[in-house]
Amino acid sequence: MNKFVSKKLQLRELVKMALVTSPIIGIYTITPMVLHVISLPEIEKTMISWSYLTLLKALSGISVFVFIQWMINIWLFHFLDDQLNRTVHQNWKYLFSYTVMFVIVFLFRLKRAEHAPIDFGSFGYYPIIAATANNTFILIIYWLITGKHEKAQLELAKTRLELAQYVTQQEQLKNKIHPHFIFNALNTLKLLIKKEQQTAEDYLVRLSAHLRFSITEAAKDQALIKNELEFCQNYIELQKVRFANSIQFENYLPNEVINNEYLPVVTLQSLAENAIKHNAFTKNNPLIIKIRQNEDNSITFSNNLIPKRNPEATTGTGLNNLKKRFKLLGNAEPTVLHNIKDKQFEVTFDTLKK
Repeated sequence: MNKFVSKKLQLRELVKMALVTSPIIGIYTITPMVLHVISLPEIEKTMISWSYLTLLKALSGISVFVFIQWMINIWLFHFLDDQLNRTVHQNWKYLFSYTVMFVIVFLFRLKRAEHAPIDFGSFGYYPIIAATANNTFILIIYWLITGKHEKAQLELAKTRLELAQYVTQQEQLKNKIHPHFIFNALNTLKLLIKKEQQTAEDYLVRLSAHLRFSITEAAKDQALIKNELEFCQNYIELQKVRFANSIQFENYLPNEVINNEYLPVVTLQSLAENAIKHNAFTKNNPLIIKIRQNEDNSITFSNNLIPKRNPEATTGTGLNNLKKRFKLLGNAEPTVLHNIKDKQFEVTFDTLKK
């Protein structure tokens, strides 16, 4: 919603409020005057042209006056700055608003004195007091309405900023995944070209398909588990070339979950990459990666632990990125279980709601 549309909506609500409140303010303004007239001695009442028609005219006049007050204030605080192409200090606007109101009341009193020269005593100042109170009441309502719209605009701007930050963080987190994989893949390809050209060619074909799929899915925040599994399995096949078929992948997810549930894009591949990076597996002692659904419908991605003799220092960047991506998409962070006794490493997470 742009500024012009917002001001137009504010103006519509302000005019509607002016039309509704003007007769209401007129009624509570004229009531004390009527009660005062009723309390006058009979001799003074005869000097007043008193009738229901007179009362209706007075009420209409006061309602019109209140509506004029509304329009003056709307013009002062809503349009004046735009018309003058500069910002007028609020105090000057308040001064002008009350000055115009006092002038109109003064002229009204002069005209009233000509037609009904009655001595109201101290009550004669009531029109000034009432007009001041009415103008203040109008300004309070005005600022409540415009304040509500400004708050809505701020909330909208805040939401847009959070959305922009979310998109930026998502892109940053996804971009941290691909360079790591490409670096390892190119190193493997370099070694294969020197030793096994046919295998290198097959590897390059798989790598090309993997990257094409990666680029297609990277435009999304989340992916169907079916696509995630295909992506992960293709990645593992590439790694089998590098590690001489010493990796096994076992999928125990039901078809209903595979075909209908979603995960943050590249979740399974990043977990497989993490497992391969931190374990010392061989053909005789393979790395076994499993994925299953639990009784609470969460999913667990696990692998056996095969500690390296000289383990690399880990920063936990991959898992931290994954946790952030789940959180940014409105899900609970995955839980990580590092079970040394059972030699199992598990990451459990809930699927996303599409």
